[in-house]
Amino acid sequence: MGNLKEIRMAVRPQGRRKPNKLRFFVLFTALIVVGVGAVYGLHWAANPWALSLPGRPALTGHWQGTVPYGPADDRRIVLRLDDDPPSATDRCGDCPGMVGVAKVCAAGRTETYELWGDARNYRGTRFSLHTRSEIEGPGPQLNELHGEWDGDLVRIRTSLTTLGADGTTTGSDSPPLTFEMTRADEDDFDGLSCG
Repeated sequence: MGNLKEIRMAVRPQGRRKPNKLRFFVLFTALIVVGVGAVYGLHWAANPWALSLPGRPALTGHWQGTVPYGPADDRRIVLRLDDDPPSATDRCGDCPGMVGVAKVCAAGRTETYELWGDARNYRGTRFSLHTRSEIEGPGPQLNELHGEWDGDLVRIRTSLTTLGADGTTTGSDSPPLTFEMTRADEDDFDGLSCG
């Protein structure tokens, strides 16, 4: 009989286990970290131009050069390009892959342009950026920037549109301008002096 009592005790269902809150929190946090890592990892795998690795710089960052607006009218330009990675709330399938800001010295003042666009190939050696000037006054303005990047040098091709005082534009069929840009840093961008 003693053996039967031992068997019944061994087969008796145990009470329901209490949930382990710490284990749930750790698993939930790990799932979020793995998910975010996968999203960003896939983004950088699809956009290698956006990630700087030892021996391989990124297209993103700061650049500087001189734009030939016309005869005896060379203007200093600095720009900052940033990667625009996807976010959890971003459902845009046609959003730009890169965004940025360009600053151009013009007659003692700084013209600022908002930039957005995409790489035209997998490695980002060709790219296009749309421009929007923050100044709506008369004068020449940069059109879309078409770039080629080879590591430490960017070659840009663009044209100028001249906005008249009456709001009319001329020169949309102007000859293309080409110029080169080299690496810069944040101090070059922030400290641009056009005086």
